[in-house]
Amino acid sequence: MTKQVGDKENAYAEESYRSIATILNSLDALVYVADMQTYELLFVYEYGRSIWGDIQGRTCWKALQTDQDGPCPFCTNNHLLDEFGMPAGVHVWEFQNTVNQRWYHCRDQAIRWTDGRFVRLEIASDITERKQAEEDAQRYLRDMAHVMRLSTMGEMASGLAHELNQPLAALTSYCGTATKLVKSLPSPPPQLGEILERAEEQAHRASQIIRHLRAFLRKADGQKEPLDLDRVIVGMIDFISPELKHGHAKIAHLPGARGSKVMADKVQIEQVLVNLVLNSLEAINGSGGKAGNIIVQTRLLPNEMIETTVADDGPGIDAGIADRMFDPFQTSKSSGMGMGLSISRSIIEEYEGKLWADVRRENGALFGFNLPVCK
Repeated sequence: MTKQVGDKENAYAEESYRSIATILNSLDALVYVADMQTYELLFVYEYGRSIWGDIQGRTCWKALQTDQDGPCPFCTNNHLLDEFGMPAGVHVWEFQNTVNQRWYHCRDQAIRWTDGRFVRLEIASDITERKQAEEDAQRYLRDMAHVMRLSTMGEMASGLAHELNQPLAALTSYCGTATKLVKSLPSPPPQLGEILERAEEQAHRASQIIRHLRAFLRKADGQKEPLDLDRVIVGMIDFISPELKHGHAKIAHLPGARGSKVMADKVQIEQVLVNLVLNSLEAINGSGGKAGNIIVQTRLLPNEMIETTVADDGPGIDAGIADRMFDPFQTSKSSGMGMGLSISRSIIEEYEGKLWADVRRENGALFGFNLPVCK
């Protein structure tokens, strides 16, 4: 009699197991059970076997991931039991698998196994298509924002160019005439000729910037060429040296691009650098006469990008505009239109780069941009 009862119980258990297995095997998701101490895969259902093969009995971090020499740093075991060693509920997370590079929405929880120990049950649903759709949507929004910024700046640039080109042309002409007159004097005042020449150079450069900006906003191709950013920075520092002489800041250049180059328009990249450095200079000069430092540094990144940063020890980024400082017409200055960072970001993004700021920096401000290395 006892044997008959036992046989019925075993048959019922086997039938229950087959029913549960049928349900779990029908799920379009990875379902597995792993020991929380040894990481042994105690059970892997059909979906997992179809992708990872017959991995039951193997260690989970060896079978399900790659390039691991120990338990995964993102293992959820420490989230699944409470302070009393009892199940803490379901832990939900998302992860990109290192073997097949697909994204999974994971639901992990501790359950009691047949022998009484707690094990980890994970149900991981493939959400790669959803992730791709989200990335496409974000890319579309970024592109739309970029187009809107260009449209806003384009309308403004058209009017500015008309208003500024004529006085700049006149200024260049006057400087040239004055330089000739000074040189014709028998005893010209010391350094006056040099000052006039520098004034003429800066007026000519301002005309160049306006011309390039108009071309950029009209989506015309700039004069792209392989640029050594460290050399561009050296030229930029020389260009703004008159501003530095009348301020409280010292500037240092730390080259680190190791000869790698980017493909971009030189005048536009100079414009970005000048804008970032002058922002730092104005911040330091406006901090009550206290001396400060500006460090311009380049660094070759492992992902084939060159990072350029401009850091200062001034008062830092105004918290009131930190979240919108790259928008047009946003500024914390008493003068200025607040277009510099917005234009700079559009220029960098045009060359498949990114302009960013470290808003969490405690001392001073740090802005940077990344550009791809040209092949």
